[in-house]
Amino acid sequence: MSAAIYSLPFVRDLVASATGNKDIFYNLSWTSVPLSLLIAALPHWYTIYLAESNKVQGGWSNVNPRFWVQSLIAKGQKEKLSPLELTILRGQSCQANGFENVPLFVATVIWANYTGLDVNTINRFVVGWLASRAIYSVLYLKTTGYANSFARTAVFQFGIAYIITVFIKGAFKIAPTLK
Repeated sequence: MSAAIYSLPFVRDLVASATGNKDIFYNLSWTSVPLSLLIAALPHWYTIYLAESNKVQGGWSNVNPRFWVQSLIAKGQKEKLSPLELTILRGQSCQANGFENVPLFVATVIWANYTGLDVNTINRFVVGWLASRAIYSVLYLKTTGYANSFARTAVFQFGIAYIITVFIKGAFKIAPTLK
């Protein structure tokens, strides 16, 4: 078992007994897809909480949630939305962006494993991309000004650059003639 977290004896013993001495932190790919889905869903759940607890438009409509969001957008075309309503719309947009990017991430994780990239490269990618998506989500929810929006864009582009880098590394790994 190679991960630093195993330096804590109770963790090592707990993991060993649960997994038959398998090192679950060796390749983080298996955790990455569920975590990417969780990070994508969190802004949605947060904005449902905001809408319900503040009774925005009478509260969240789980009967027809997309219509509820579209109604809030339509309201914004007629009058100025409150900062809370704008946060809810940004959260819904962030959630959509998250789910749009999960397939790119999954394809990259599959590609990295298929091409036999070093497990440390895969783990750095998984942690880096998931961290960038978490930071991106917070920035998406909290950014209200044009100038600050570029920080969110930079974090997004970091994630995309990481995906491209892993695809290129994988290509060089399986096609040595590209070197």
